[in-house]
Amino acid sequence: MQYLNVSALVIASTLLVAGFGPARAEKDGDRGSVYDRICAAPTEHSHHHKMAQRLAEHLDLTDAQKAAYKEFVDARTKAVDDTKTTLCATKPDLSTFESRLTFHQNMLKARLAALEVENPKLLAFYKSLDADQKAKFDRFRSRRDRE
Repeated sequence: MQYLNVSALVIASTLLVAGFGPARAEKDGDRGSVYDRICAAPTEHSHHHKMAQRLAEHLDLTDAQKAAYKEFVDARTKAVDDTKTTLCATKPDLSTFESRLTFHQNMLKARLAALEVENPKLLAFYKSLDADQKAKFDRFRSRRDRE
């Protein structure tokens, strides 16, 4: 069963990456390559900060909890910036399937590195909540489909 799950994941990843090529760029018109969409656009953090403010108000956080949540938001902001810097350092040649696959793999590695930095801060914040706050937090996050 595990072999089947891994095989399905490999096939799905291959199909996903195959869509990042020149044919997709032509079909998408002005959207360009995945590299261009990630690296050309300015990094926008205001959405995350607004969400953080709404969550803090919803949970009625103490000052210590606000500080712990701010540490998470700051770690996430830095992780997103670092991920973008890493991925956008040099423009890859995305003209071949192999190069698109490699770029996608690098995107996943960068995202994993970001999660490894930000998740301990999120966990520390979550552990600071009382039972009612945790229930509210879980409902808030489930509506937002955050990983």
